[in-house]
Amino acid sequence: MTLSAIKTELRCSEAEWNARVELAALFRIVAHYGMSDLANGALACRVPDEPDHYLVHPYGLFWEEIRASDLVKIGPDGTPTNPTEPWLNDGGVNLAKWILGNRSDANFFVHGHEEEVMAVGSIKDGLLPLNQPAVYLSNILGYIEYEFEEDEEFGEHFVRTLADHQILISRNHGYYALGATAAEAFFRSYFLRQTCSAQIKTLSMQRELHLLDPQKVARYQDAMSKSEDYNYDGKTEWAGIIRKLDRIQADYKT
Repeated sequence: MTLSAIKTELRCSEAEWNARVELAALFRIVAHYGMSDLANGALACRVPDEPDHYLVHPYGLFWEEIRASDLVKIGPDGTPTNPTEPWLNDGGVNLAKWILGNRSDANFFVHGHEEEVMAVGSIKDGLLPLNQPAVYLSNILGYIEYEFEEDEEFGEHFVRTLADHQILISRNHGYYALGATAAEAFFRSYFLRQTCSAQIKTLSMQRELHLLDPQKVARYQDAMSKSEDYNYDGKTEWAGIIRKLDRIQADYKT
């Protein structure tokens, strides 16, 4: 463990350090699967024993290099608790305030710009009922128009539009995926890209579409929510993700 990591771990609670490690793992695995955008986008989480404080990343660090000790703690107004912390991205800070500050059920989020999601968010129909991941995501998904100016008025609009959705597709821009855990936020992000990718490939064949029946979709969604055989919150996969990172990029924990 680096000296910086030791100092960070010593000055924060065990709960905060564990959250730092989880968020760093989330950054690394999103990058590993090609879901990052150079230094752009944002991931953040809530500090468990300080629920109105959040962990964000220093702007300029690529997601594949982020470590637990690199993360910056901010207060409810977005101000770093340590005034000497490095440059933060205002978009990431705003999202932490808007999402984590208004959704007590969300402890992590991913804001990404994957090309596949941008493409699907740029057509009027949006996500179509064409495949299985579309089934288990469509009933927790909403849409918001893209705005570059993230002022106070837009923040209020964002919070209203988010409502109780777990995913928002930002038209022509990207998406926001929430989760109670890092695993859940990743699961929703990963399968959102998968369903968008499958939709693009399906539409590219220029053949008549075979859409899933809406009644079946509703029935399947109900069955999924009650299933004892499968998990739709990422917890089945997360242990394997951590094993993968421990093999190939164990420094995320430092």
